[in-house]
Amino acid sequence: MVAQVLPMTSRVCVDEIAFDKVTMKEAVRRIVRMARRRDRARYVCTGNLDHLVIAERDPDFRSAYRKADLVVADGAPVVWLSRIASRAAGGRLPERVAGSDLFWELARVSGEANLRLFFLGGMPGAAARAAEAVEQRHPHARIAGTYCPPHETFDSKEEQARIRRIVRRAAPDVLLVALGAPKQEKWIAENKDRLGVPVAIGVGGSFEMAAGMRRRAPRWLQRSGLEWLYRFSQEPRRLFQRYFVDDLPYLAGAAARAVAERLRGPARLAG
Repeated sequence: MVAQVLPMTSRVCVDEIAFDKVTMKEAVRRIVRMARRRDRARYVCTGNLDHLVIAERDPDFRSAYRKADLVVADGAPVVWLSRIASRAAGGRLPERVAGSDLFWELARVSGEANLRLFFLGGMPGAAARAAEAVEQRHPHARIAGTYCPPHETFDSKEEQARIRRIVRRAAPDVLLVALGAPKQEKWIAENKDRLGVPVAIGVGGSFEMAAGMRRRAPRWLQRSGLEWLYRFSQEPRRLFQRYFVDDLPYLAGAAARAVAERLRGPARLAG
């Protein structure tokens, strides 16, 4: 039998990070296809503005992104930057594919597609409570298990071996990893071939939101790209450095680079 080849999607570069040009529905379909292949380990990155900032200074994180099998635009600023840079619609990202929404979409289709999900990481108790929330909303969802590694011993050889053993025994089709960036992406890239899981995805704070431990911004704030401001209002001390010292100055520079890229477009064509 001839092996099926996964269809390729075109990519759009935003500040040297390549994002797949997919909608939410297309991203979910692609993840389902990857999970069913089971020929090798693959992984997905959900990129936002903060990830662009980290990638600029962290070569291992940047490498993890470049080796990912699917990269979706989690943050609205990433979509904006792609649209500023390109005059042509074909060179723009179609929409935001938020990791928190992707979490629920995968939970919904897990029963239909017969895919087993495993929740790894998050705050203590978040993964288990997220699994309960999923089962209440989607009774046919398939949850293979949950595990929250102790923060204090996470980096020890014993704990790392325990994580791999727990995941392998659960035998999920999709592993959702909530360790925060850049930790989760680098951990997935390093361990994907030792877990026996077809697809791993970094999902950040999705467990806490699904469990109700953190509130999600209203839909109108999500659509306007101001979800970050709502998150800041909940945790100002923790997020001030990230948003106001790191991300916003970076966004200003990235927007200027995107404008320059747009202006260079006609010049390249004329040349």
